[in-house]
Amino acid sequence: MLVTKDTKISKILKEKPEAIDVISGIHPNFKKLQNPILRRSLATRVTVKDAARIGKIPVNDFLKALQKAGFEVELVAGDFQNTSDLEIMPPDFSGKEIVELDVRPIIAQGRDPFGYIIKTAKKIKPGQVLLIINDFEPIPLIDYLVGKNFVHWMTQDDEGNYLTYFKLNCKKPGLLQRLFGKKQIPCKYHDIQAKTNHEKTEKVEKIEENFINEIEDFDKIKNQYEGQMSEVDVRHLEMPIPMQTILEHLEHLPENEALFVHHKRIPQFLLPELKKRGFHWVSKELSPDYTYLIIYKKPKND
Repeated sequence: MLVTKDTKISKILKEKPEAIDVISGIHPNFKKLQNPILRRSLATRVTVKDAARIGKIPVNDFLKALQKAGFEVELVAGDFQNTSDLEIMPPDFSGKEIVELDVRPIIAQGRDPFGYIIKTAKKIKPGQVLLIINDFEPIPLIDYLVGKNFVHWMTQDDEGNYLTYFKLNCKKPGLLQRLFGKKQIPCKYHDIQAKTNHEKTEKVEKIEENFINEIEDFDKIKNQYEGQMSEVDVRHLEMPIPMQTILEHLEHLPENEALFVHHKRIPQFLLPELKKRGFHWVSKELSPDYTYLIIYKKPKND
């Protein structure tokens, strides 16, 4: 596989999952990728070039580390490490309402902060400023919100934390618009007429928000059945044996217990059968080829 500055980290890890150890050793910030939840969230949004910028190292240093791990790489001409201070400084926000979201505790708990940020950003009004506090430069977040018609500024505090400010780039109506305009000039974020694009955006954001709920539901069910779970690994089995094996285990599953399944992916053909038998399930994807499933029956008094 050829790796360039524009290759997504998720593609590298899909090709060689063991590369996570190499990447984690490049810079302390990359150790966060060892957390499967953050890996699923960040790796799909970050390229090699982005990762090098987050780690404040030359792109070629990152590529050479991957080269030692067995990848074919395309080095960048004239690559250098940028050690200068941040040039994107926030203006004076006096009089503006600052909506602050510190994502460091969320990350420290091993959770993906992206959905929390989306929920907060969707509530931001034109007169407000969103402040995200993080311990590394949030490049994927910046790209995402800029695509939603936000502008941003950034600085660092004395402890090295990144303070990133976001403000909606809504166009102000001119004199003629104020005098004769029947409707306000919409920006991309507020354009209710762009119904199709708005629905597509909502659908994508809903999926991203649901990701948090899925993870929280999984952890809740896992804790609920702690010490009351049978376990089966079907990753090595050929189709349709995984489905048959799971159903067989469920036939002998004691009441008030759950079945913990190691699977390659969510088994779509199994789900209707679970529903027929009155089972519920939650999942947690660790990598493109490794998913946890917990299958259980809700107590009758729920």
